[in-house]
Amino acid sequence: MKHLKFFVVLNIVLLTLFSCQKDDGCIMPPSTDTKSSNPDGMVQLGKKLENPYSLKNMRKALKELKQAGFKSSVNMAEQDLQPTHLYVKFIPKNEEELDLLKVDTTLILYDYPLDYEIEEGGSYYRDPAVPEGQPTYQYAAVEVDKTLPKGVAYEILDEAFMLDEDEIADSPQRKSSPTSDIDWLALETKAYEITGNLEEEDSLQTKGFFSRLFKRGNKWHPAGRIRVYDHVTHSYVGVSGVKVRARAFLKTRYGYTDNNGNYRFAGTFRGKANYDIKWDRHHFSIRSAFLVQAIFNGPKRKGDWSVDLGYRNSIGVKDKQQYFALIHQAALDYYYGGRFGLSSPPRNNTLKPQIKILAYQTDRKKSHVEPYFRTLGILPTIYIRKWGLSSDRIYGVTIHELAHMAHWDMDRNAFRSLALKAYIISKNKSCQAVIESWATGVEWALTTYRYRNKYRIPSYKYRYNLQYKKLAGYTENQEDLIYTSIIVDLMDNENQRYRWGIKYPMDRVSGYTIKQIENALRGARSWNQFRDRVKNINPSNHDNAQIDELFANWYN
Repeated sequence: MKHLKFFVVLNIVLLTLFSCQKDDGCIMPPSTDTKSSNPDGMVQLGKKLENPYSLKNMRKALKELKQAGFKSSVNMAEQDLQPTHLYVKFIPKNEEELDLLKVDTTLILYDYPLDYEIEEGGSYYRDPAVPEGQPTYQYAAVEVDKTLPKGVAYEILDEAFMLDEDEIADSPQRKSSPTSDIDWLALETKAYEITGNLEEEDSLQTKGFFSRLFKRGNKWHPAGRIRVYDHVTHSYVGVSGVKVRARAFLKTRYGYTDNNGNYRFAGTFRGKANYDIKWDRHHFSIRSAFLVQAIFNGPKRKGDWSVDLGYRNSIGVKDKQQYFALIHQAALDYYYGGRFGLSSPPRNNTLKPQIKILAYQTDRKKSHVEPYFRTLGILPTIYIRKWGLSSDRIYGVTIHELAHMAHWDMDRNAFRSLALKAYIISKNKSCQAVIESWATGVEWALTTYRYRNKYRIPSYKYRYNLQYKKLAGYTENQEDLIYTSIIVDLMDNENQRYRWGIKYPMDRVSGYTIKQIENALRGARSWNQFRDRVKNINPSNHDNAQIDELFANWYN
């Protein structure tokens, strides 16, 4: 019990006292700013709509079809229609309960109710009735036999009857059910009609055999392309792995963009559907405010939806959706990409909550991480404050912060030891340099790979390959002594001293891979221990004195 109390107190102290000076990302104490830095842009709801998939409306539709003598409906009783889905409103009291919902990947959650007209799109929604500090309500349509996550309060708003027409023909259960002869298109269309939600051109009253036949085949697949403006390529580039959704009341189809930003869903619609993007994947979620999920509420339409995010020929990012897209791309590449075989940032699973990345539309404060709060699952873990910078810098800073989280998760004891010496016990700059130089090196490596390999720009140099950092006694920027070029110097074959003079590091080491350097980092609790572990995996038979010489540029 004494050890547990010490651990809790230690974490609180670490959270309170971590600080940094660099504008690229660092370890910092939890932010006290819980208000959105962008108060506008909330989705505006219009009037409440009558839900056509409601069980009562489906039964009413069946009754009217029977009265009209519609084929395949006359021998069926309204009571044969039993609920297939429940329209549920979840009421999470805190972030831990919200994480319980998100762990279930079969739940398609919305921040806003599904039976309201969307009057104006936006980048987030938060119900005004939700108490401050509590996540907004979550809405979903779930199958009646689904076991809902335990520990989260919910309210059943409605019972629904909803078939998946794309699966009906292949379903043995469907063929043997009392509703096996039902004409789903006719029933669905009639339900839309009696609830006042039917577009005129989709009415059942259309005359003529060929017109009706055409309408039965008039299904469409949601498809399109999501791109973001990039300041390095000077063009719009595809955003990969974006979760795009299309919804008509309780009926949702979704899919993910490919490497070029293209998407096409397997499911179909006949009428219009509401498109949206939820900047969220299983392992990470982007927020537009402290407790607010970032979204892009798109149009209601029939047919494809493509969108280009950001302003062509802009100098820096001043578009929220462009900001979210770039942060998303960096997080996706780190979590789901090759990342040179490096350790992953913390993953989302039972008792290990999803990483929350807060995308502040400001540059007045520093970007930072709060790794020790991740175990509580309550507050955002990563704070990005790079509004107005170029696209590659926003991408790079996001990578930097995720590298901190990966370092922490890879070896928590060693990371904690470094952090104690760096920020608590003695303000040891060399220990700060281990933490920050590593994240800076990963930032450089992944961002450089993105532009040199994916976009084939061989001359691209992210932040000049970090080769312009001066040594102590020659620099007024003390950050150069914390955010050093050591990772790049271990890998490249450029010697700054020979090229630029005595003010710059002597670098006669090369040939390491970033994965080898991570192996050396594991277990390192000081600058010199990191150096010695690097010697043990020397890939190029450098003289140990050359490695000593390189590390001694900053600390002995």
